[in-house]
Amino acid sequence: MTSADIAQRHSDWFVGRVAEQCRRDRGRRAALRRGLRRSPEQAHTMHAVVAPLIPAEVSRDREYAYYAVAAMIAAATRDRPETDTSDEAPEEAAVEQAAGPGVDGEAASRPNLGASLAWAVCRPGKGRRAMNRATAEKRLHLLVRQGYPGVYQQLAGVVRHLGAVEVPVSWGQLLDDLCQWRYRRDRVAKQWLQSYYRILHDADRRAEKHHQNLEESA
Repeated sequence: MTSADIAQRHSDWFVGRVAEQCRRDRGRRAALRRGLRRSPEQAHTMHAVVAPLIPAEVSRDREYAYYAVAAMIAAATRDRPETDTSDEAPEEAAVEQAAGPGVDGEAASRPNLGASLAWAVCRPGKGRRAMNRATAEKRLHLLVRQGYPGVYQQLAGVVRHLGAVEVPVSWGQLLDDLCQWRYRRDRVAKQWLQSYYRILHDADRRAEKHHQNLEESA
């Protein structure tokens, strides 16, 4: 197992545990949510949940990523309906929620943020109005230009808009990307942009083909 595989497994484990606590304990969820857009030094209410889940010797930039993602998970978590009797494990639900619609050439299990923004444009949640393409593109380009730690101030708003159109975020992938942001931002930004444009290109191609088929059958 490579170091990247180990990091990925730990990221998925971390977001699963945070999601579990957010679903089971409203008080802890509220404590995490209060840390949104705050640095770890300012997020006093988050330590009881996050500190036991991360190594004591973690670097500051990685620590920032853990705290930011935990706060965004809390902000995105909604109460389950009382009629929901599912006994699915919270961490399993978190993984399922993170899985995207599945697009040619893109891994469905761990989509990056660019992929999620593309889905917000072409495949929003049922009954939700799609995100404007120009708006999504503008937000993505603004986001990838941000340095550390400025990226976190923009990111929370982008994630909130994705939630409004019911497009899932792969929290584990986002955490991995943010852990690299300080020193490998250009590489992560390239991956987000490539995923965004590839998915929209494929969606446009399918829509054009569908339109042609309708014309031919008319």
